Amino acid sequence: MKKDDFDYILGLLKKYAGWDLGEDRYFIIDRKIYNFVREKGYSTVEDLIAELRMGQRGLLWSVIEALTLSDTCFYRDYNVFANFENHILPHIKEANRGSKKLRIWSLGCSSGQETYSIAMAIKTKFKDISDWDIKIIGTDISTVSIQKAQKGIYSSFEVQMGLNARKIIDNFQPEKNQWQINPDLMKMTEFKRYNMLDEMTFPEGFDVIFCRNVLRFFSADAQRLMINHIYHHQISGGLLYLGVGERIIGIEDYYKSINGMKCLYQSRIGIETHKLSVEEVKNKTILSEEEYAMPKFVRPNNLRPLASGNIKIVDPQKYREE
Repeated sequence: MKKDDFDYILGLLKKYAGWDLGEDRYFIIDRKIYNFVREKGYSTVEDLIAELRMGQRGLLWSVIEALTLSDTCFYRDYNVFANFENHILPHIKEANRGSKKLRIWSLGCSSGQETYSIAMAIKTKFKDISDWDIKIIGTDISTVSIQKAQKGIYSSFEVQMGLNARKIIDNFQPEKNQWQINPDLMKMTEFKRYNMLDEMTFPEGFDVIFCRNVLRFFSADAQRLMINHIYHHQISGGLLYLGVGERIIGIEDYYKSINGMKCLYQSRIGIETHKLSVEEVKNKTILSEEEYAMPKFVRPNNLRPLASGNIKIVDPQKYREE
């Protein structure tokens, strides 16, 4: 792709999606643009750029969605989810025992793996889940990703990215050569298309918001605007997860980092009355060495058999036959 065309694409992404990308993203964008050109039948990249310059909105959003920088898997950054499942959820369950209500927002959810991972964690820790009013909202700029998330169907490769055999059996049903998320998890979740540059209103505040590895693609000014927007959608003392190692401009004005818990922040509104005691929560549930050793990616030929039987999950067809 020519430098002028690359710069033009970056300008469109910044104007309409808010992404502030640099030249280090050239090869990723170049590859995705060439894939889009081949898929849509354009002769050259230049032909696509020429049509974009004519201002066709439908084509513009098709290109933006094709360039979505999605990088996701179930239980991505396993220690983060192990911490959420074993330390944070018990704390929230205790704090909300009166209302028995839980609201979580998965912002930049891509094709739904993060949102369903949150649902799996809740299912594991809330044994009396039928008594609770739980809603997890997943939002993303990509219509294609949202449609996939709503269907809840994933390939064998996708489900084995971060999940062990026990998690797969407990949360999926075989569907032809793929895996279908169980109805109990789908009941907890709702997916909507959402551009973070736009306003979105919700009837209630969120106990927890996951916005991991999303804000880093935006300019400093956009980050401040979005953090402000996120902050005002949290309950008093609500929690925010960012990406591991993600540093966001101005977040300290709205959130206080929680010592000892990477990428976890607490809303400054009501923080004194809802303060999360890290040591108290950690002492309630200690992860075993095996739990901490859970890999981010379980290769298909290395899935461990269940302790209670001989089932080894590799693909849905073999599972059905067994």
